Amino acid sequence: MKDDASPRLRHLRRDLRERRRRVVADLERLFQGSDADRIFADRFVTVRHNRYVVPLRAEARQRLRGIVHDRSQSGQTLFVEPESAVDANNDLVQLTREEEQETARILGELSDAVRARLDDLDRLVDLIAALDALFARAHLAERMDATVPVVVAEHRVALRGARHPLLLAQRWQAGEDAGTIVPVDVELDGERPLLVITGPNAGGKTIALKTLALHALMAQIGCHVPAAEGSRLPVFQRLYAIIGDDQSVAENLSTFSAFVKQAREILAEADERSLVLFDELGAGTDPDEGAALAQAILETLAERGALVMATTHLEPLKAFASTHPRARNASVEFDTATLAPTFRLRYDRPGQSYALTIAARLGLRPELIARAESHRSLHAARLSELLQSLDEYTRSEAERTIAIERREQEAAARLAQAREAEATATARARDIVERAKRDAAALLADIKRAVAAEWDRLKRSERSRRDLSDTRRRLNEAVSRVAPPPEPASDADLATLSPGMIVAAAHLGLRGRLVTVAGGTATVEAGSVTVRVPVSALRPALDQDEGRPEPRRRNAAPDTAPSVNSELMLIGRRTDEAHDMVEKYLDDAFMAGLSTVRLVHGKGTGALRKTVRDLLTAHPLVDSFRDGEASEGGTGATVAALKVD
Repeated sequence: MKDDASPRLRHLRRDLRERRRRVVADLERLFQGSDADRIFADRFVTVRHNRYVVPLRAEARQRLRGIVHDRSQSGQTLFVEPESAVDANNDLVQLTREEEQETARILGELSDAVRARLDDLDRLVDLIAALDALFARAHLAERMDATVPVVVAEHRVALRGARHPLLLAQRWQAGEDAGTIVPVDVELDGERPLLVITGPNAGGKTIALKTLALHALMAQIGCHVPAAEGSRLPVFQRLYAIIGDDQSVAENLSTFSAFVKQAREILAEADERSLVLFDELGAGTDPDEGAALAQAILETLAERGALVMATTHLEPLKAFASTHPRARNASVEFDTATLAPTFRLRYDRPGQSYALTIAARLGLRPELIARAESHRSLHAARLSELLQSLDEYTRSEAERTIAIERREQEAAARLAQAREAEATATARARDIVERAKRDAAALLADIKRAVAAEWDRLKRSERSRRDLSDTRRRLNEAVSRVAPPPEPASDADLATLSPGMIVAAAHLGLRGRLVTVAGGTATVEAGSVTVRVPVSALRPALDQDEGRPEPRRRNAAPDTAPSVNSELMLIGRRTDEAHDMVEKYLDDAFMAGLSTVRLVHGKGTGALRKTVRDLLTAHPLVDSFRDGEASEGGTGATVAALKVD
């Protein structure tokens, strides 16, 4: 209990600590005398019977007055409480008792408080227990890779890939992979409620019984079951199982009589909401009579509607399950090649016991097995051979089915890989397109910056044709930096190139007349611009008629320049619209080589005329402007002279 449980407890414990410190200090001063080594066996203070004492040599007993509380096993040391420490020890004992009383009082109050809330605490404990059970079931389900069973109203069991929970636990404890457990499929329904399982010893028949029982019980207490998704289970009112030998000398029960006693109790209570499990049904007595009794029990339970699962080695019960309309055969598989069970459950087929084969595998001598084979009846031997050949055929068919399934899985895996590769390629193409868009936007921004820079330079320059040529050259250089590299020209195209031909350079957006070819470089004249480009970047133009010389007027546009009218009609336009039209028109007219242009704006309110003249005043390509002559429209038009020389 903590010191601060109450103020009095804190005070008592503080006082106890202080008094103990003083008592120990007083006793330790006894060790500082000159003859301490002859009096004391050791130099430490200890406790005997809740009182502080010092270790005194037995021969020095008379040299220290006090009370002897204990002695060592050798008798050479006495643990003595000095007379000077008796009162202090008495005070410590009294304080200790007061501390115990205060502690008891506090605990009593706490107990009374708990008792007053006992109902709440009971509910809390129940809630904690319920939550603990939920978390435990969830942890178990996660570790078993379990699924939620489908609880159905009809009288039917359909477990897929069911695994025995205890086998899983064994694998966990051994640190082994639980994937080595062979799952079983269990099927029972109201139309055929009897399932008779046969097959070799140690082949998994009893495991199948217990797997069904444990899955049914787990589902009904709210647990997930270690089976495949979609497994179905009904709700059973009763579950009966006769598994193992219940003989008892004390109760005067043999193996068979113990079985009969249990069967009588089951037959007295089982109904259509019951699940009944029999292991080694009909054993423990004469095989013929045991089989007859077992068949009668199974028929009775089927009439009552109970679901029954039984294991046996008796041939009559195999025949009964094959012919009775409400019974079904099943067997655990045995691999005759390896002489070992596979633990897989096969339906609608009885199985052999393989008793002699298993006995030989477990170490019995070959001559003993051969003698046993000679004692078998001819009918039993032929039946065994027939079942064995049937098993081999079934196994080969199963292997073929597995091979087909494996090929289908491989095909599905390849298809999935192809789809994944397609998705990856699509995503990669999308990324490439997005990256290309970003790069194109960046390149466009570079071009815009270059054009803007040239435009600013052009405004500040003298606006001569030489300046225009330099501007075009710099713009072409900017375009060449961002344009894709030209495709290499074919040898046939290069052979046809000759001076005077009209050629095109696609990466520069250039079309003009080929002037000369010097090595790998060609000189091309495009209007007023002359550029040098690699020969490999040139292609002959489709229309070579432009190659014939034509007479040119002084102010005519270059051959490659677009046709531009020398007059721009602005009447009816808004001022902002007219401003943009005039600015673009002046650029086009300048590029076309027009020396003068006429801008028809009309008289009206004079707003258009003012807008046009303000623009002409500040435009870098305009040398001068005037009102039109009478034949040119008078004050309703403005004639501008451009700096084309």
